[in-house]
Amino acid sequence: MNRLLFNSILKTAAVTSLGFLLAVFTPVPATAQQDAVRIAAVVNEDVITLFDVQSRIQLFLVTSGLEDTIEIRQRLLPQVMNALIEEKLKLQEARREEIETTENEVLSSVQIIEQNNGMPPGAFFNILSEQGIDSGTFYSQVEADVVWLRVVREILARDVSVSEDEVNAVIDRLKANQGKPEYLLSEIFLPIGLGSRESDVFGLAQQLAERARDGTPFPALAQQFSQSPTAAVGGDLGWTHSGDLEPELERAILRMKAGETSEPIRTVSGYTILALRDQRATAEASPLMAGVTLSQIYLPTVGRTALSPNRLDQLTSAVQTQIFSCPQMNDWADEIGGPGSGPVDMIRVGGLPEAVRDTVMTLPVGQVSQPVDIAGARLFVMVCDRQEDSGLPSQNQVYSRLESEKLDTISRQRLRDLRRQALIDVRL
Repeated sequence: MNRLLFNSILKTAAVTSLGFLLAVFTPVPATAQQDAVRIAAVVNEDVITLFDVQSRIQLFLVTSGLEDTIEIRQRLLPQVMNALIEEKLKLQEARREEIETTENEVLSSVQIIEQNNGMPPGAFFNILSEQGIDSGTFYSQVEADVVWLRVVREILARDVSVSEDEVNAVIDRLKANQGKPEYLLSEIFLPIGLGSRESDVFGLAQQLAERARDGTPFPALAQQFSQSPTAAVGGDLGWTHSGDLEPELERAILRMKAGETSEPIRTVSGYTILALRDQRATAEASPLMAGVTLSQIYLPTVGRTALSPNRLDQLTSAVQTQIFSCPQMNDWADEIGGPGSGPVDMIRVGGLPEAVRDTVMTLPVGQVSQPVDIAGARLFVMVCDRQEDSGLPSQNQVYSRLESEKLDTISRQRLRDLRRQALIDVRL
């Protein structure tokens, strides 16, 4: 899923009837048909049923591993209503713009979610079926995200532009910060909005932090509960520089180690849970990101073309003592090498097979490597050219990042406008 898929804050109403509260918080299969037509909210011309609310709450419980209690369901209700209302707004805007999505697009996005959570294709719907959850509630959630992404790309992107000065300013800032700490973070953000009690939001945040520390995948929790724009990508904030976050979050990060999940952190607008996945220096050069052109010789050791042990030893000695340049290496590759021998165009060191990568990382230009025994062959490699990594992104990479950030902003603004303009009647 793309980071342009969002969940945002909507007003929720307090429950005013004990009987209706129990209907929402206690699933009763015998009343499923009644719940399917009982109205929980109206969003312009579309209806959200009590069945929709119950199904989504149950989905949240299954994906988070939270205990199924009345208290937890009460805490989930504002999040669920917020998500369901926003999905209606996204789908309505797509209809207004005459943008549609296909079943294949939705199912492809579901497969990506499964891959990100280490599941085989079809596993998520199977889990829902085993738990007695209507698969349509998850399908609807993904459909709204997919169609909204198309709205963003095809409509809202027309108003986004990135100037050369903006790109250069980012590169200058990276140069100034080069060597300073930066953090690979994920987040879960729970807002304190109208109709929400701070104690309920804090209680839910504590539960989620505990589940993350107990082994529930952080991306799955973020995808279902977070109200940040990063929710659709499992809360991934990417590499974040020191000074880019709110002071409360900065202070929390300084106390954390890689692999740790924070306690809920109170900020101006709500509670945030952070997962610190890794730490490094800003724009730090990496030998794995160096680009190299290579020449290589494969001497086959298995199959019909396998060399005899004596011939293999003879050629090994000759390659190591008689080759002193890449042109010469390429000539020998044509003459004595097996399939795969010869020149290799520019490639990142980190993209090479592990055994070759470890050899190439420290191999001087123009020097034949020691023999590398791989499956089915003995390999010799020579670095013909090496372009060291500067640690800084290219102008195209910075342009893409700025464009994505601007799309994030304009998407949130559009959703806020839709929310203000909509007729939303919450009946819980």
